Amino acid sequence: MKKTNILFVLPNFDTGGSEKLVVDIATKLNRRKFNPLICVFFSGFYETIVSRFSIPLFVIHDQKILTKKQVCLKLNRIIKENSVHVVNSHHSSPLIQGVIPFKILNRLCWIHTEHTRLDLDPHITKKILLYEKICLKFVDGCVGISDGVCEFFKHELRVKPQKVFKIYNGVDDEKYLLSDEEKKQIRTSYRQEFGIQENEVVIGLFANFRKQKNHLCLVKAIGRLKDGGITNFRILFAGDGPERKTVEDEAERRGVKENILFLGSRSDIPELLTAIDIYCLPSFFEGLPLSLIEAAIAKKTLVASHVIGNIDVINEINSGTLFESDNDEELSDILLHYIIDGEKLTSDQCIDIGNNLKMSGMIRKYESLFSITQ
Repeated sequence: MKKTNILFVLPNFDTGGSEKLVVDIATKLNRRKFNPLICVFFSGFYETIVSRFSIPLFVIHDQKILTKKQVCLKLNRIIKENSVHVVNSHHSSPLIQGVIPFKILNRLCWIHTEHTRLDLDPHITKKILLYEKICLKFVDGCVGISDGVCEFFKHELRVKPQKVFKIYNGVDDEKYLLSDEEKKQIRTSYRQEFGIQENEVVIGLFANFRKQKNHLCLVKAIGRLKDGGITNFRILFAGDGPERKTVEDEAERRGVKENILFLGSRSDIPELLTAIDIYCLPSFFEGLPLSLIEAAIAKKTLVASHVIGNIDVINEINSGTLFESDNDEELSDILLHYIIDGEKLTSDQCIDIGNNLKMSGMIRKYESLFSITQ
């Protein structure tokens, strides 16, 4: 059987939801049918991970920043030299810069995936939206990771409904199938490593430091707790990014920096989830947050801002508490309820995330899409 060569193209390869999604798809595709390749404009954290799976990785700006013409020529060369059949682009820049190499020069089957409603992203200008709308006319299929993204494709970007496919981000739930004894050992080990006391409630937020994720809201909320005399809590921040210094400065100003552990980029998220009690995601906007799904599988208490994406997950699993976006006072009250008022933190019941949010279901849908659209 002839394999289908699939090229995944995305802007960068640092820790993030869309980057993790591409790695998950590429590493779990049926290798008897599909041969994955990955191309990124800028490399990062995940480069070493994909190398373990013998997946070819191409970096556009590996030695110097290329012009748009040079990017086009390099993409064309990668496609020709590797006999690519299908391309799956992610985010706006590969879409906009992909029209010539993907369709005009090569006539590939082209699937484009978006991870959030672009009108919610302050970095997306009206000019970029116009370019996106034009470039989407060249694609064969558009994947939206939530109902909101799919509706945006159809109603705002004018993509024909028959070309829009909803595929939820999926999580590998098998990573969390640990015995109670294993969970206890990991939890004890990590909390000892971090110097966390037995009576301290641990709140986790595992996301890159970008304005979108709104770490500041959580810092302000715990600042209110501490002002009220509540001190038996710790925060675990896993991730890195441009807003980290701003968050650290705010924590210092609020007098809560000693309550926060800034762990940097981590690959041991399942183990970190075992160590926490509450997972909090105060984002300004989301597509479909993987970290919230992972926390649900790990049976953590979920607290999230009332925004598209977070709402989808909370409604899908029927568990968790939502608060008004950027309302640190309301968030503080919710956290106080869990920390002081004796509300049960970690659920003993199994939260069924359903096949829609499982890795296996997501991979099957992408494989089907890559096969049908050739």
